[in-house]
Amino acid sequence: MSTNKLTSTKQLLAGAALAFALTVSACSSGNDPNGGSTTTVTSLTMAVSSSPSGTALTELAKDFEAKTGIHINIVELGYNDIATKILLAAGQSSATYDIVQFDSPMYAALASAGALASLENYVTSPAYGFDDFPEQVKDYARFDGVTHAIPLSTEPYVLWNNTDLLAAHNLKPADTLDQYVANATALGAAGLYGSDSGFSPTTGAYYWLEALYLFGGSLTKPGTCQSALDSAAAQAAAKFYFDMLPLTPATTVNAGGNGMTNAFIQGDVGQMVNATGYYSIVVDPEQSKIPQSFEMTLPPSGPDGRHTLMFGWLAGVTANSAAPEVAWQFLEFALGQQAMSRLIELGAPPPARSSLKDLPEAQTAIPYVDLLVEASAFGEHLPYTPVMSEIIVSISEVLSQAAADGSGADAFLAQAQQRAQSILAEAEVCK
Repeated sequence: MSTNKLTSTKQLLAGAALAFALTVSACSSGNDPNGGSTTTVTSLTMAVSSSPSGTALTELAKDFEAKTGIHINIVELGYNDIATKILLAAGQSSATYDIVQFDSPMYAALASAGALASLENYVTSPAYGFDDFPEQVKDYARFDGVTHAIPLSTEPYVLWNNTDLLAAHNLKPADTLDQYVANATALGAAGLYGSDSGFSPTTGAYYWLEALYLFGGSLTKPGTCQSALDSAAAQAAAKFYFDMLPLTPATTVNAGGNGMTNAFIQGDVGQMVNATGYYSIVVDPEQSKIPQSFEMTLPPSGPDGRHTLMFGWLAGVTANSAAPEVAWQFLEFALGQQAMSRLIELGAPPPARSSLKDLPEAQTAIPYVDLLVEASAFGEHLPYTPVMSEIIVSISEVLSQAAADGSGADAFLAQAQQRAQSILAEAEVCK
């Protein structure tokens, strides 16, 4: 079977150049950390993506202007355009964007292409408080040992439980994967949905890969760009995932995280493993039938302990910004240790700072904050490689197809291994 891949980065850039013309931002020259000439900075440009985090950054830009007089122009990018437009802008002689919001699967492509400035000399600022983060969250912001970004949100996968359904059937939130299967089976026997796993043809791989990591597996072999989907952990994860298919709502079979959450809030799904960032939907009585009938707990432990994947937005400074120090000043203002109350007030999921556990505003607005910090302390990110988006789409395709045609776990895993290895063979870095 031929492998359908995403367009290469070079092709994306060429296509983007033909499709639109970039407008060079009106950034003034700024303070040069290397001692060059400076002029007064009057404005910066920030690229954000539609999300609670992007909305919060837009409001924080207004706060920053009120404090400093520096205006921040906001450019909203569609999620699928973020990496392409930032990469294309990186080739301009002057900066199109100074500050950018991006997702972790985009990190390797941006950093390896030189589109992001190193923030190593900035994150040590006491006002920012980098040491307030668990080491795993710090690592999430690094590529090839260099911090090119800071966490904007932190969203580890955790276990979501419908407490009413579990209690009605004398079940408790699963602490292990075996208990998760037992709960799912018991709920299924009662005519309910025992699990809620996505098989989307574009994003389902994220949720199967979470299962892989729960079982202690990994997408790549340590220190290499070699697929590890031929491992015992991958076999166990594939069997688990397809065993849960008959216990999953039909509406979820072709869905990802949004569809999983929409099914869960209808009230007849007992449990799911999903990112913490969906909390605002589940707790919203205008959307959810279970706003007070759910509980979030640590993801179930696997054969060799507790693992989970961690996602979340990142924010960085572009390598060709004329005012990198001023761009950093905004990031420190918006995302520093003392800025968390305002970020939470604006409705954004915060980065997993340890000090959030002692912040009354966080405990009130985000009751799962202790869980957030605890899960993030052992959370892992998928390998940072420029071909990650291709891998996700390709594995999602075979996952969805195997669910639709009934070919099952073994057929899925064989194709997933073949496709992942074929794509990874083109990668120069997997960190």
